[in-house]
Amino acid sequence: MILALVLLVLPSCKKESWLDWKTENQLWLVDNAKQEGVIVTPSGLQYKVLREGIPSQPKPDALKSVVVTYKGSLITGNVFDKGEDKSMAVSSLIQGFAEGLCKMSPPAHYILYIPSNLAYDKDGAGTEGIKGFIPPYSTLIFDVELKQVY
Repeated sequence: MILALVLLVLPSCKKESWLDWKTENQLWLVDNAKQEGVIVTPSGLQYKVLREGIPSQPKPDALKSVVVTYKGSLITGNVFDKGEDKSMAVSSLIQGFAEGLCKMSPPAHYILYIPSNLAYDKDGAGTEGIKGFIPPYSTLIFDVELKQVY
């Protein structure tokens, strides 16, 4: 009987903690949007230009691939992924990362602040307790350098 009660209560506690995390991330984005140099797009993507690319260089689109160096972290500073000179198809990326890349031309260096609805939203990614876990409703922060478009 007690075990059944514990099993009923635990999932609801976890769900509520993710809703608190969702609120924390939403408030963080509101504050971040006020920071100097942060640009907010109509979709809600926020970005900051650290180094603009060369205007004559091509910008990525959904049909292209790119070479990037990046570090992805949560608002807590926890790094969940990083790559150096990594090649990837723009069409394979989460919506917010792809949108941010399409604003860049090499050798641009931006920080992308991606709200959860442009990333993994309520599902999160990975397995809790395992390196690289992204909790549900997480804002993702990518420090990204665009090296090449092809």
